[in-house]
Amino acid sequence: MSFNKAVMGEKPFAQTEVGNTFLRHALIIWAREQGVAEANLSAITRDVLDFAQATVRDSGPRAILSA
Repeated sequence: MSFNKAVMGEKPFAQTEVGNTFLRHALIIWAREQGVAEANLSAITRDVLDFAQATVRDSGPRAILSA
């Protein structure tokens, strides 16, 4: 049994609450370092997470970004 399966069960890391929380936090830090305005952080984070999840789920990017 793999470590991921033992710790998180059958769900892939990106679909777990822990994974989403970690990625969201990392994206917010990255966006701040890139100079993104505080008012736009939530939208940027949501768009990037949606894009990443769609890419993993569908094995290809989708045009879902609002920017």
